[in-house]
Amino acid sequence: MVEDSFMVPVRKAEIEIGKPLGFAVYDTDHNLLLNRGVTVTSDNQVEVLLQKGLFRERVREKAGHVSARLDDAKPGEGGGTAKPQEETLSFDAVKLMPGDALQLQPLLEGQTERFTVHVIGVMKPKSVLVTMPIVDGKLIFVRDGQTYLVRAFSGLNVCAFKARVLKSQLQPFPYLHLSYPDAVQAMRIRKAMRAPASLIVAVRQSEEGKQIGAGKLVDISVGGARMLSPMQIGRKDDNLWLSFKVRLGDMEEYVKTPVVIRSEGEEDDEQGKRMKSFGIQFGELGQSQRLIIMNLVYQHLLKEGV
Repeated sequence: MVEDSFMVPVRKAEIEIGKPLGFAVYDTDHNLLLNRGVTVTSDNQVEVLLQKGLFRERVREKAGHVSARLDDAKPGEGGGTAKPQEETLSFDAVKLMPGDALQLQPLLEGQTERFTVHVIGVMKPKSVLVTMPIVDGKLIFVRDGQTYLVRAFSGLNVCAFKARVLKSQLQPFPYLHLSYPDAVQAMRIRKAMRAPASLIVAVRQSEEGKQIGAGKLVDISVGGARMLSPMQIGRKDDNLWLSFKVRLGDMEEYVKTPVVIRSEGEEDDEQGKRMKSFGIQFGELGQSQRLIIMNLVYQHLLKEGV
């Protein structure tokens, strides 16, 4: 199989009676069932195949599925969109830790929901232990043998791999044994990859100076953000200080950083009110502050199903 692909379910409508298949067909364990070009001759044959759980390879587009904006990109200079880099990594390189969030997406036709679970531990090379998915306070039934596309984050990488449920356990608490993957597909998250935000910020001329204004960050990356404000808080190349709070789960974190205004303009906010718009670049962030902002971006990527 091609290196940078994932398996996706085959829909019944994709198999035309009497016409050669445009793709190879596999079962849930990646066993080849039908080669590309084979002709399916009857509805009964289609039904028998579908009962086995049909999958085909989906080759990922080179541009990836996550859009990025370079902080220093200017109109007319080639860009605005950075292409994430993809590579194949060993599972050891992902370095999952207890408590890390994973996203499970069932590889079944018609099922698009995604469940968030958390790593309990890794038993190399046997299994990955994760919590049972819970939605609205209720456990989601997971059967043994079910196959999922698993997404994870590691450092600056978004990772994905296919895993089968080896065992679904309810005692002494609900958890799953997932099959240990040989390799994962990784997509590099660039510094300027942004996530939408709604963060109220205080603006100061110096670190300990008096507040001179306020605004809202409407998107954010590790490198900078876009801020809307009803007032003119500064001009291009001005140096300011911003402070804002970020909620991550049940925790509230405080970020305080120097910034440089890189662009200014006007745009309407969500209510249609005309606001001043500022593209800002963060100064040198501390490790904890970088992690806070990276987590915001990660949460958005999980939500979007990258």
